[in-house]
Amino acid sequence: MKKEKGFTLVEMLVVLFIIGIIIAIALPNFIEASKKANVQADRANRRMIGMQVDNYYLDHGIYPKSIQDLVSQKYLRTVPDCPGDAGKYKLVKKSGEIQVVCQ
Repeated sequence: MKKEKGFTLVEMLVVLFIIGIIIAIALPNFIEASKKANVQADRANRRMIGMQVDNYYLDHGIYPKSIQDLVSQKYLRTVPDCPGDAGKYKLVKKSGEIQVVCQ
């Protein structure tokens, strides 16, 4: 028999098996990291909007009716999107308090 260069089917299957194991280990970690990043981005967005609501109150003596008021008065450049395509942030008055919610 003449010697042929290349990989055997068994070698290719072993490589594919190893790649599959690596993906099975890495994918849950990646998904969890993505969820944590979304939670941290949401927290940062809410904190930023809350600070700008307070700044608006200090300047005008009343709270803004909506986030659009913050944008029109140049407290925010745009209305931020909620992480994970969950919608846009809105201001809601609950029990006498202004809260930032994602809808």
